[in-house]
Amino acid sequence: MIAKRRGVNCLLIFGLLAAGLCGCEQKLPSWYPFANQGTDNHGITTPSERKKSLQELVKKAPETTDPGQRESICQELAQQIRKEPDSTMRGEILRTLAVYGGQTADAVLRVAVKDTDPDVRVIVCTLWGKRGDAAAVQVLEGVFSSDSDRDVRMAAARGLAHSHDPAAARALAPGLDDPDPAMKHRVMVALEESTGKSLGTDAGDPAVIDRWRQYVKTGQEPPVPLAQRIFWWYH
Repeated sequence: MIAKRRGVNCLLIFGLLAAGLCGCEQKLPSWYPFANQGTDNHGITTPSERKKSLQELVKKAPETTDPGQRESICQELAQQIRKEPDSTMRGEILRTLAVYGGQTADAVLRVAVKDTDPDVRVIVCTLWGKRGDAAAVQVLEGVFSSDSDRDVRMAAARGLAHSHDPAAARALAPGLDDPDPAMKHRVMVALEESTGKSLGTDAGDPAVIDRWRQYVKTGQEPPVPLAQRIFWWYH
């Protein structure tokens, strides 16, 4: 009889604990990306509200000056993106990480160049391109040389154009031999932006392509043929 009463008492205690836990509101940090997100009629967070929360987090970035807090935000976003099935949301998370920066953000952005969705990889190339530093050149060179998607490689070329490091020009140079004329043109446009040199962007002109090859190899601007200097409007 005593054992039976103890069992009933245990059930009552567990029931009260469960009710107490359900009734307590979980306290989340004010910077938590989805702390105040909206829900639909079934209690499920809507993508539009999640996107809005991330955009608000981006707006708060300039006033979030504490390095520890910025890193905590990035760590939470890194956990979010690991289990995010929606490619659009992954893109938004990556944009937010890029704004906050830091060790965790860089690590996630490096991995994200291998995302299964080409559209996400394009976003990552754009984000790295805006940085334009040595790390960006290294990442974008890898994408440009190995990605199988044409649009992603185009995005990598555009990203490399933001760097004035000679390494960016060397990373672009293999694209001069690409069989796709559009890719060749994109590469030459990127080379002009990166180097500040105007050696031409005509993908169908072997002389233009050769001038770029020489420049990337030697760092010296090859002389423009006399005929081109005289009849410049024709070219």
